[in-house]
Amino acid sequence: MAGFKTLIAGLLLSLIASPYDSPLFAMEGTAPSAGNWALGAIYPGAALKYVTSGKSAWELRAQSGSGIFAIGPRYYRYFTRDANPRLFFGLEADYITFKGKESKGAGFAGGAFAGGEIFLTKQIGLLMDFGPVYVNLKENDYSQSDSGMDYMVNMGIYWHFR
Repeated sequence: MAGFKTLIAGLLLSLIASPYDSPLFAMEGTAPSAGNWALGAIYPGAALKYVTSGKSAWELRAQSGSGIFAIGPRYYRYFTRDANPRLFFGLEADYITFKGKESKGAGFAGGAFAGGEIFLTKQIGLLMDFGPVYVNLKENDYSQSDSGMDYMVNMGIYWHFR
């Protein structure tokens, strides 16, 4: 964990130390073009994104942790094509399975989100988004179910293949 904090502190320091040479100010050529693929390491999982046009993208995400597995598509709609950070909004739908000490089951989640991706280089971007999500889960053995609204926050680092 100390290594991760050092990495983040180093990145922030390098961006502050020389703002005019910083990748954040290199706007030209940072936006993924149509037909661009990206591989993402998101917390806690992985994603594969395909930019379908200059202002939209589709993504398949898989996340796992503490007996829970979620997989599903996301749709992104970008506000601008060549800005850095690249702001967006979108929709997400997920199939969820869970297994605990006394129960197991499945369900779905669906929500909307808004956020942005900051390009550190032409290929590496840091992404963060948040939004409301509706979750519906059903336990198999005891026919119990629960549903409700909550909020999600997503963070990840993406490698864009150009």
